[in-house]
Amino acid sequence: MRKIAALVLTVLTFFVLSTESSALPKGAVLIDSENGRVLFEYNKDEKLPMASTTKIMTCLLALECGTLSDTVTFSEHACRMPRVHLGAPKGSSFTLESLLYSLMLESHNDSAVAIAEHIGGSVEGFAAMMN
Repeated sequence: MRKIAALVLTVLTFFVLSTESSALPKGAVLIDSENGRVLFEYNKDEKLPMASTTKIMTCLLALECGTLSDTVTFSEHACRMPRVHLGAPKGSSFTLESLLYSLMLESHNDSAVAIAEHIGGSVEGFAAMMN
């Protein structure tokens, strides 16, 4: 099930990113983690920034460790996230499911932090879980 979810999220992300502009993403690689086999590659040797990889990992870890009906509350720290954000005030509560939509469809930074704090206890705790 985890492999299917990872594949679906990866493919969806590829197509979402490709529809944001008229050009295809600059590069992509999909690897089977069990045997290291490359399943898909596009410009695989190009050195590129991580882009939304961290948000994809946040989504996967939240799906593995959380429950979609969990109530997630925005901390002051989450509310201070810059640029692309949901804009929820401190103390606002949403279901984990709703915040995952916010994270994956709109790439909201404050939703990512709220999810991380909910699942990992803190952003640092969540990063340790990711690693």
